Amino acid sequence: MVIISSYGARQYQRFEYLHPEAAKALMNMIYTARDEGVWLVPVSGFRTVEQQEELFKAQIQRRGSLEAAAKVSAPPGYSEHHTGLAIDLTDGNFPKKDITIDFENTKAFQWLTRRAQEFGFELSFPPNNSQGVSYEPWHWRYIGSPEAAAAFAQAR
Repeated sequence: MVIISSYGARQYQRFEYLHPEAAKALMNMIYTARDEGVWLVPVSGFRTVEQQEELFKAQIQRRGSLEAAAKVSAPPGYSEHHTGLAIDLTDGNFPKKDITIDFENTKAFQWLTRRAQEFGFELSFPPNNSQGVSYEPWHWRYIGSPEAAAAFAQAR
């Protein structure tokens, strides 16, 4: 894994990591978006199983059951974030909309919908996806190489 450039990191006070190829594609996408007046900010990239376990436990507490938590968060060991090929993005102009359905109403999401595929990214969990995962307009995965595409072949 490599550190994603510090672009946007000051806002979130941490660095994110991705697979090297995905990181390069993401940074190209971020800078192209910026040149077009859109502020894409990476919020969450690679996660260890331990980090996902903490997030999942918090969802169980928040939602009251393992089953309810699994509808909105992958159990440890099953998150796309473990691959280093998935990234949660937000619109730097509307940080209160990050990691919410309202992100779909931002300029950043509209731009991603039109342009992300050019950089090898696709929306991981669109509405009514075959995996039965809740719609996550902020969650994008890199499929820009044969290896990356193969990692998600069953999910597509």
